[in-house]
Amino acid sequence: MYKLIAIISFLLISTPSMGSPDDEDLIQWLAAAKKIDQSVPNALCKASVDVVRNQDVNLFRKVFAAIPATDEQVKVYLSELHDKYFKTSYLGIDNYQIDENEALAFEDAKNSSSSLVSENAKQRGHDLELWVTYRFDTISPKTNKAIQGFGTCKLAYLQNQWKVITLL
Repeated sequence: MYKLIAIISFLLISTPSMGSPDDEDLIQWLAAAKKIDQSVPNALCKASVDVVRNQDVNLFRKVFAAIPATDEQVKVYLSELHDKYFKTSYLGIDNYQIDENEALAFEDAKNSSSSLVSENAKQRGHDLELWVTYRFDTISPKTNKAIQGFGTCKLAYLQNQWKVITLL
């Protein structure tokens, strides 16, 4: 029950446009995720850390869903993310771990009760979306103390393969 409350709290904090999921939706999304082989999505999420850490445009192009952005635009985006995770909000990403039992899957994503999911799906044209929760050890730049960061790596099943749609 604690994990369920933590997931709901996380969803409300991280995705305000999603609205408040009811228990039935949350249980459905958790159950749908358990039916999916998450080995490839988890590997892509772990690769996302390397994309941000190394500001690697080539790796970004391999793991991320195709977007109409130039390499220069991607470099700027990766630089901003790198600053967030290595200078401003956090001081690094250490001990990155996937929380495998907390993944959420949205089947028929275009018609999801989550407006955030349905908008993403309609924009990109996918029917299956997976949110993989993660955590990592880091240092707070404000307090210079050890903390644990967390977030959601979001993926879409596009053209018979998983692609990242939100890095970290």
